[in-house]
Amino acid sequence: MNRHWSRKVAACTAASAALLVASAASAQTRGSASNWRQTDRSSVARDERFGSPQSFAFELRFGPYSPEVDEEEALAGAAPYRTTFGDVQQFYFGLELDWLPLRVPYVGLIGPGVGWGYTSKSTGAFAAGTTTKTDEQTSLTVMPMHLSAVARFDELMRRTGIPIVPYAKAGLGMGLWYSVSGPRAANVDGVRGEGITWGTHLALGGALALNWLDRRSSSQLDESTGINHTYLFGEWMYANLDGLGSSPQMHVGTSTWVLGLALDM
Repeated sequence: MNRHWSRKVAACTAASAALLVASAASAQTRGSASNWRQTDRSSVARDERFGSPQSFAFELRFGPYSPEVDEEEALAGAAPYRTTFGDVQQFYFGLELDWLPLRVPYVGLIGPGVGWGYTSKSTGAFAAGTTTKTDEQTSLTVMPMHLSAVARFDELMRRTGIPIVPYAKAGLGMGLWYSVSGPRAANVDGVRGEGITWGTHLALGGALALNWLDRRSSSQLDESTGINHTYLFGEWMYANLDGLGSSPQMHVGTSTWVLGLALDM
């Protein structure tokens, strides 16, 4: 009888020990999975582990544009642009490509970027020596461009899953511009209305990642095209195209807000 009970006690003890070991292992697994310190806790990081390499960013850009022509000191308070074209801002369209080969831990991606934009406005030309407009059209076209250092601070999104990526750009700007009156380039005192104005470029913005709307489709897009993320972004852009302090040049830059669509590749 004692031997029988001894066997039962031994069996119960062994079963209890096995149960305790299994419970401890399960608790440890749950603890590791829920530990917020784990760098792969973010679904973004888990997706990127199996995603394609990320080295480039491409932007489609849209916004208002009002060239700072009338701010040139040599005009001595005159406002030829506003007098001719009025106060309504022009429509701006732009493209940008960033190469981002360097990832700084806990910061994000850094690299060079190049951008090109286009804006144009036309109105009736003034009759010579009068303030009366004619049927002949006059226009001003500006193509602002830049070569900048770009920093995209995406580590917050990668580590927490919050789909927001702040970014900054700073570099050299250039504005290619020309004015047309009627069928020919504008000509004042024998000088053609065209030129290049150099300056600086600065931009600060934030992008909202859209992958969380449909992660499965985003993964399939990455697998088939190499596009890692899709963003909607808003940006303050300051194209300070004033000639960099050199001889008087037409100021064709602006300070404006830009909206657009961006892709990581």
